[in-house]
Amino acid sequence: MAEFSRRLVLASGAVLLLPAIGRAQTGPVVETAHGRVRGISRDGVHVFKAIPYGDTTAGANRFMAPKPPKPWTGVKDCFEYGPQTPQGAGPEEQEPLRSPDGYTRLYAGRAEAQSEDCLILNVWTPALDNRKRPVMFWIHGGGFSTGSGSSPWYDGTNVAKKQDVVVVTINHRLNVFGYAHLGAFSPKYADSSNTGTLDCIHALKWVKENIGRFGGDPARVMVHGQSGGGRKTSMVLSTTPAQGLYSSAVVQSGAQIRVDTPESGEAKARRLLAALNIAPADVDKLQQIPLLDIQKVQGAAARGQWMPVAGSPSLPAHPADGRVPAMSSNIPIMIGTCRTEQSGFMGADGAMDRLTEAQLLTRLDNVQRGQGANLLAMYRRLYPRSSNAEIVYMAATDRGYFLDSTIMASLRAEQSAAKTYYYSFDWETPVDGGRFFAPHAVEIPFVFDSLAKGATIAGPVTLASQRLADQVSALWANMARNGVPTAPGVPAWTPYNTQNRPTMMINTVSRIENDPRGEQRKTMLAFGSQQNSNGRVA
Repeated sequence: MAEFSRRLVLASGAVLLLPAIGRAQTGPVVETAHGRVRGISRDGVHVFKAIPYGDTTAGANRFMAPKPPKPWTGVKDCFEYGPQTPQGAGPEEQEPLRSPDGYTRLYAGRAEAQSEDCLILNVWTPALDNRKRPVMFWIHGGGFSTGSGSSPWYDGTNVAKKQDVVVVTINHRLNVFGYAHLGAFSPKYADSSNTGTLDCIHALKWVKENIGRFGGDPARVMVHGQSGGGRKTSMVLSTTPAQGLYSSAVVQSGAQIRVDTPESGEAKARRLLAALNIAPADVDKLQQIPLLDIQKVQGAAARGQWMPVAGSPSLPAHPADGRVPAMSSNIPIMIGTCRTEQSGFMGADGAMDRLTEAQLLTRLDNVQRGQGANLLAMYRRLYPRSSNAEIVYMAATDRGYFLDSTIMASLRAEQSAAKTYYYSFDWETPVDGGRFFAPHAVEIPFVFDSLAKGATIAGPVTLASQRLADQVSALWANMARNGVPTAPGVPAWTPYNTQNRPTMMINTVSRIENDPRGEQRKTMLAFGSQQNSNGRVA
């Protein structure tokens, strides 16, 4: 596609048209607070990739709060995605798209370069003017451990152009580098267990300062994310320095109720130091040793995953443990899950399609120990036509993602001054003959209207799927625009309450239903959130 033959310079609210001199100098140029950036223009949208919003996190900045990027001279070309934050045990290879028995891996990741100079963001905007469009600020998934803002599913071109919004995606620190609780060993690291969240907040501050120059409205910023991105959105809603930086939020399949306690965070950090032969008194050595040495041991030291610690300076309490943070109680929020979240993880194993009755019972007993027979009886009665695999997917989903999202929605509905909107994404993907039903993350290509780039999870683009993408992307865009999710062809969305629990059932024909899966919700609630185990010293 042809790039612009002119470059635009936006400075002091004025757009200057300068002649292009060679291909390297074509494209729109915007003056940010730290230097000028040049993007590309395609399909009627200006795109800027890998804009620095923070300094490198290496060396003396490792485990520390983010710092502003160093200013640069000249024009920085922002044409390509930048490196992801260090994750896993080191550089990764491309994952195979299919399992050994031939089933689709819905979440097969791309190999991306890794660097500690990773505090970068990407911007899509329909125009560089003063119209002040709503901003959709996306935090990527992958738990607190993996991922980046450069997934093809997150391409903001269509939603920016068709919904007239500005889209921002970010990279931020993860796993040990974003959430190691080193404050127990030195006050210098008092907030090291929440630096990943502080990175997200630092990016929001960049948006507040700069997004007006990209045609966005710093007063209308919606923070949203899916899975780990939903969990990190939950953190932004409860981490004090974020107050006032956003106007609405969406938590997709990632309601974070509890995080680590100081005791459990310290236990992980002590194992990390021991694995690296570093005495607690010498904790500063963590800033000096090679990056790969830390990556190799961080997984075993966590015995699970690294996550924020409640009680740190920026995070005074758990994000949604019985109360709504006062700092975000006036923020309208949308919360929801997909109907069979767990099929995305379990379904890569073809054996799920051949479960015997005994294997089904064992799987359900793993959902809640000692309750397998009771769960089987309930799901058989409620869903007599469902396969054994679908019953497992529903039960495992209801026990975790679904239950926790209803706990958060209930708290918000009862304690917040602003409205809460709840949804269930029920559209079923045709991938692999429909055996995944409505898996984890299937809504993402609909939210971003990026179906053509999300075929691995959403299947080929059809008239029906595109119509749904038009509606879903409009719901999310209008949530950013005015705090109320609306879209042509979608019924009026009744805010959530704990009496009727109205829920938008998102599908090719969407509808409001009161308390869907109510019996399952009550059954699982009696067991308590699985996140109640967060904070136990292991």
